[in-house]
Amino acid sequence: MINVDASRIQIVIQSTTCDGALGSQSSDQAYVTLLYGDEFLLGVRVLGKSIRDTHSTKDMVVLVSDGVSHYAKKLLKADGWLVEHISLLANPNQVRPKRLWGVYTKLKIFNMTQYKKVVYLDADTIVVKSVEDLFKCGKFCANLKHSEKLNSGVMVVEPSEKVFNDMMSKVKTLHSYTGGM
Repeated sequence: MINVDASRIQIVIQSTTCDGALGSQSSDQAYVTLLYGDEFLLGVRVLGKSIRDTHSTKDMVVLVSDGVSHYAKKLLKADGWLVEHISLLANPNQVRPKRLWGVYTKLKIFNMTQYKKVVYLDADTIVVKSVEDLFKCGKFCANLKHSEKLNSGVMVVEPSEKVFNDMMSKVKTLHSYTGGM
């Protein structure tokens, strides 16, 4: 049985419009989420259903760690997710809270160079209407909290190996204000 804490579910309600070049073909763009273990399997499945309900033709990619069971991966594939195995990237400066361990793994979306653009959505996100306009954003789009803090739960990224390698070279020296990302 999978327990889901409903208070942690985010809802993407607004259709977001960003300035930038128009997106390209669907094979060059993807919705991406992360799954560290089976605990959020239901969240990822609901996210996938909510994306499919908008009639999107973009790829849906779930990055899974060793903690995800074979059964969960089979369900996700049946739901239309492209399942890619990844190793977790720990925050070297992790102090609190423990639930954010491994959140630095989100940085790996910057290295998904098989896509021209990715829209990252946390597994506790539900899309209630099309958010395809997000693919029109520039190289990086995200919501800023209180003008200086980034919410990494919904991000648009133009992957770049150069940018990814630069970030990886700085991971050990830059601290996170939340202990997460």
